[in-house]
Amino acid sequence: MDGTVRVLVVDADADTRRMAAESLRGRAVPLPGGGDVVLEVEKAASSCRCCARIAAFSPDILILDNELSCAAGADLMAQAREGRSELAVIMTEASPSYAEAVDVARRGAVDFLPKPFTPEQLLEGVARALRFLEETRLERLHALEKRRIRLEFVSVLAHELKAPLAAAESALQILDAGTLGDALPPYAPLVARALARLEAARGMVGDLLDLTRVESGERPRSLEFFDLGETARTVLEEAAPAARGRAVTLSLDAPAPFMVRADRWEMESILQNLLSNAVKYNREGGSASLRLWQDGEHVFVEAHDTGIGMTPAEIGGLFREFGRVRKRETEHITGSGLGLALVRKLAALYDGGVAVESVPGEGSVFTVRLRRCRGAGLED
Repeated sequence: MDGTVRVLVVDADADTRRMAAESLRGRAVPLPGGGDVVLEVEKAASSCRCCARIAAFSPDILILDNELSCAAGADLMAQAREGRSELAVIMTEASPSYAEAVDVARRGAVDFLPKPFTPEQLLEGVARALRFLEETRLERLHALEKRRIRLEFVSVLAHELKAPLAAAESALQILDAGTLGDALPPYAPLVARALARLEAARGMVGDLLDLTRVESGERPRSLEFFDLGETARTVLEEAAPAARGRAVTLSLDAPAPFMVRADRWEMESILQNLLSNAVKYNREGGSASLRLWQDGEHVFVEAHDTGIGMTPAEIGGLFREFGRVRKRETEHITGSGLGLALVRKLAALYDGGVAVESVPGEGSVFTVRLRRCRGAGLED
């Protein structure tokens, strides 16, 4: 919302129009989120002049008499708000009934003022209208952001799935045609390549579903007491085959036991995504480690690798949805670009966050900070 809010007063009574205009014109009114706006006011005496002024003046707030001679105010309100969800309407009436107040509220009025009203009552109505406009603006921005993310996802998904699906299709076509003969061994590399590509595609879809469930709150959370060190050891065992394929040494530094109160799936997701990246973006023969520790109020999960590292500019876009480091060293690395976005959102559930330190060519350290959840069974 900019520094000026346009208000149109439509009332058959000249004294009411004048009082409203004099009370509001040029007044600085505080916004719900901070700051002030100045009210710019115009007047109209009938519904016909109202329609013309709405078209020319494009008000943000419409103060509308429900007893105009040539049209019912409620009907005029509905007409004025067609296609304009951001128009805040304050209805006024000399002898209102409860049923009429309910009807105009149902039709979208943000307030209903019985006449005669005071300048203070009018200003309170304008304040409510400003809150409505701010809420509507935020809802619109949220909807636009959701559409942007959806469009970006479709674009990235179409691009990222094209290569693995084409590779899988090509391998299967060769198998179907029997181009390499009747013996099975010559086909083994093609089958392995197809399976790897399809696994990457399936991983992207899984990452997106996980992220969407966390964002929407659809996934139920279950806080329980468990040994996070034991969970980390399991994650290291699961990552071992991929690490051996690149001769990456894995290690864990954690107290035994390391009891926490948390959602087990959320902790596993944080550990898996951090360690997976530490292996994938490492150098051949490098090392990747997880370290767990805590202070009085927080639990920390640290992942260290001796990989390709990142510049500050590359780190800047790392936690956005589909944010990936794209350069020559990463051309062969598959991934959805959703894992670290999920880690950031999961950390936020524990009033925490993620910090990164990295040196190009030397490696990176990711540190996740989580508020320590207390409860019966976990010592202070």
